Amino acid sequence: MAVSSYLPDVAGGMVVGGTFADERAADAGLTLLAASGVRQQDISVIAPDAAVAERLAGDRAWTPARNTRGLARRLVPARLPSELRQRFGTAMRDGRIVVVVAADGQPPDTLAALLAQAKAEGVEQWWQTPADLFAPPEMAGPF
Repeated sequence: MAVSSYLPDVAGGMVVGGTFADERAADAGLTLLAASGVRQQDISVIAPDAAVAERLAGDRAWTPARNTRGLARRLVPARLPSELRQRFGTAMRDGRIVVVVAADGQPPDTLAALLAQAKAEGVEQWWQTPADLFAPPEMAGPF
């Protein structure tokens, strides 16, 4: 069993993403994903405010801003992969919370169904090139 997401590696991989209108809805989505066996290192939360993302992710998900400080923390939106910005850029600018899940342990269709069940909007599946969306292998482990 792998202990870290494969997306930071060379090949990239399938991901599923969707947006939530507010913290309560995103929290319910994260709870459903965790209850369905999706591993913490395979979930990433992107919110308009890094503090909101960190609060939502807690010990259930990763945030691209985790372990960054100062100016680097404010540059995170610019570092998000173009595939993600193309799909969810408008939603992010509108203040929506984006949850992205690596299809590492479950098929992407299953993850898309879980997000839809959690009332995520704009659920999409795509092949994500290598990206800093998920926990790096050296930080991932048996959460």
